[in-house]
Amino acid sequence: MDYSRAILSGTRSLLNQHFGTTDFKASTLDGLHLQTAVAVCHLLRNNLSKLLQILYRIDVDEQKVKKVMTCQTTAEVAENMAHLIIKRELQKVQTRFMYNRQN
Repeated sequence: MDYSRAILSGTRSLLNQHFGTTDFKASTLDGLHLQTAVAVCHLLRNNLSKLLQILYRIDVDEQKVKKVMTCQTTAEVAENMAHLIIKRELQKVQTRFMYNRQN
């Protein structure tokens, strides 16, 4: 699915906010996914509690997180977790965008 620049920009902004960084600079969905996977992989290896706090703040489904955590490699976990994070952030931005248009 193609997303508008505004949706991707909003998603990038939320990612920067939730991860407490300005490292997310990609302007494409694939780029955001890659940057998110790298950030998740780093947190998996160095600060799992911070990653879990971020997932809670983003409101990623706990059952899906548990399922992803059963993957065999850290890279697989990071890729799948990034997918869940991006999907949830996109949902939030799309909902806000839709309601802002109606007002």
